[in-house]
Amino acid sequence: MRFSVFASLVIVVAATFVAAAPSPDRRWYTGDGGNAESGSAGNANGGNVTNEASGESAIFNLGDNTAGNGGYSESGGAVGGNGGDGGYGGSALSGNSGDADGGDVDNDASGGSVIVNAGSNTAGNGGTSTTGEAIGGNGGDE
Repeated sequence: MRFSVFASLVIVVAATFVAAAPSPDRRWYTGDGGNAESGSAGNANGGNVTNEASGESAIFNLGDNTAGNGGYSESGGAVGGNGGDGGYGGSALSGNSGDADGGDVDNDASGGSVIVNAGSNTAGNGGTSTTGEAIGGNGGDE
């Protein structure tokens, strides 16, 4: 019996010196989420056809004058960061998209010049221009 009484005494004394483990340091997890912004996209315009005559000259086009179609222009998406404990979510802003205009056919004659088009003059179709998504971050829990 002495052994079990002694062992019990050791366990009680050891338990009095034990402290609870500290809670994890959460300061690194607090704060606001970062903001995000994408850049603007460039233009994707179609090509132009220009027939220009001046003075005493002439241009004779037997075929068609067809300008190029506009292309595709898109700015990237932006996703704001999430906030930590009690922090605000970051904002997001998608950049501007570029132009995607169709091309033109220009016939410019000045002075005594002449432009004769036996075929058709067809301007290019416009393309597509879009902006990316902008998704704001979520606020953190308190």
